[in-house]
Amino acid sequence: MSGRYTNLSMQCPQSALLHQGQGKRTTMAATTELAYFTFPNRILFGIGSRKELRNELARLGTRHPLVVTDRGVIDAGLLEMAFGRIGSLTVFDEVEPNPTEANCIAGLAVYRARGCDGVIGLGGGSSLDAAKAIRLMSTHGGSLADYDITAGGPTRITSNMPPMMAIPTTAGTGSEAGRGTLIQLPQTGRKTAILSPFLLPSVAICDPELTLGLPPLLTAGTGMDALTHAVESYLSRSLHPICDGIALEALRHIAKGLEASVRDGSDLTARWEMMLGALMAGISFHKGLGIVHALSHSLGSEGRVHHGTLNAILLPHVLRFNRPNCEAKLADLAGQMGVGRNEDAPGHLITLTELLLVRLGLPQHLSQLQGLHADQIPTYAERATKDHCMATNPRTATQEDLERILRAAW
Repeated sequence: MSGRYTNLSMQCPQSALLHQGQGKRTTMAATTELAYFTFPNRILFGIGSRKELRNELARLGTRHPLVVTDRGVIDAGLLEMAFGRIGSLTVFDEVEPNPTEANCIAGLAVYRARGCDGVIGLGGGSSLDAAKAIRLMSTHGGSLADYDITAGGPTRITSNMPPMMAIPTTAGTGSEAGRGTLIQLPQTGRKTAILSPFLLPSVAICDPELTLGLPPLLTAGTGMDALTHAVESYLSRSLHPICDGIALEALRHIAKGLEASVRDGSDLTARWEMMLGALMAGISFHKGLGIVHALSHSLGSEGRVHHGTLNAILLPHVLRFNRPNCEAKLADLAGQMGVGRNEDAPGHLITLTELLLVRLGLPQHLSQLQGLHADQIPTYAERATKDHCMATNPRTATQEDLERILRAAW
């Protein structure tokens, strides 16, 4: 059996992270209530919602779940903070940034060896995506490449899967309410999307207190991932008015919380805004995304570059390319970001996305990221043309267009 696992019995330690936010809870009377949503999946949202974890496992009929996470989550004390006195747990903690098929195979071996009957993804998007893939592989044969969205994979996915719980510890990917997973596959040589309504987690628990210890740079990168989801889904050429409304509301919350949460990670109000914004942005991109994500998926296949940081750098350049096809929608987004709705609102929005890189302390150019090579731009662009997000971008782009965008961002 490959893969490391840990069998832990939690003793409910008092987490220092929890204490960080305690002083601000008394000022948040309007936001401390636990909310239950049933759209698109069952969602528990609010400060302290993690305390409902035991009840949710019982509701799902799960007695021995596999917790899929990474060492960073373990070292930050978030496993103990989330699970408390939950009992004996089997934990697979070998998930890498931009998870690979090998990660998922190792996790599946632990799942089977320990006789698990459900999956819990705890962490950022990588952990949640790996958990979804392990869940799929536990009952579906073949390799993950068989379920690639670009190769008819969704038709091969059935509802025959064990229960899954998603517990995000970042406010970024929205994977807790997403119907897909992104895994780096050797067969395709790229981050590959596997999509199906059956991949939606059975339940998501979204507790802003689990994000209090996230460092500023990761807060910024994951936050820009959420912002990009809201922007690209609203601009998507697909017709989905429900997702349009959710994207705009997501952006309103993100605008309130992004800079504040980077500036002061213990600001629980800002963390609440970001977790809600990221959740809603994740729901909104059921409508589809665009070129920013097509390119970031391609670039993310090289090195271990952070997905949200890639999105942040690429966003202003892609917005300039898309602008001729979506002026009115860009003006709507500008209004949600508080930069006005005058005739130059689209330009102001693009400028703001550039300024955010500086204000959040993020790299401003792709050349600043380790593992990327300018001489590979044609390869990155060609790989992006095969990405599923290309189909819903508001403006059709050729490989040459993508190469120009990459050079401008370099």
